[in-house]
Amino acid sequence: MSPHKEMAQEEIDQFLTCARTGRLGVVHNGEPYIIPVGYAWVNGQIAIHVCSAGQKMEALRANPKVCFEVDESLSDGSMYKSVLIFGKAEILKDNAEKIPYLQALINKYRVPEEFGAYINKPARKPQQEMKAVRIVLIKPEKTTSRKFIKFGKWSEKV
Repeated sequence: MSPHKEMAQEEIDQFLTCARTGRLGVVHNGEPYIIPVGYAWVNGQIAIHVCSAGQKMEALRANPKVCFEVDESLSDGSMYKSVLIFGKAEILKDNAEKIPYLQALINKYRVPEEFGAYINKPARKPQQEMKAVRIVLIKPEKTTSRKFIKFGKWSEKV
């Protein structure tokens, strides 16, 4: 029996909520392209902050089918977790639609504060920033997970 196990949905949700970096896999000009990204896990979807131009956006506009991966491991191999999400990316342009996801990203990566206070700080250019920013939502169509935890000499199914 393999010591590598699937994670329960509750564990996947917790892992995706807490992990700091994910990897977005797309196809760009017929080639695989993987980008490390910050993200938030919001209502069962991945939310990624991107600019309105660049290779990521070119790839997503050409083919919205994506793979998103998050992993964590110890260097000695005694523990790892990984989650793969396959789905379609939706690009949000409307400011009102973007704000709840931007708020989730602020809460995760910054000192949590209300979006209006954050975007209207001195030296920020709210109109320009909101025009340039996009939120990419990935709605999972298929999710796989694996975990392995080894205690001492013995592998234990967790």
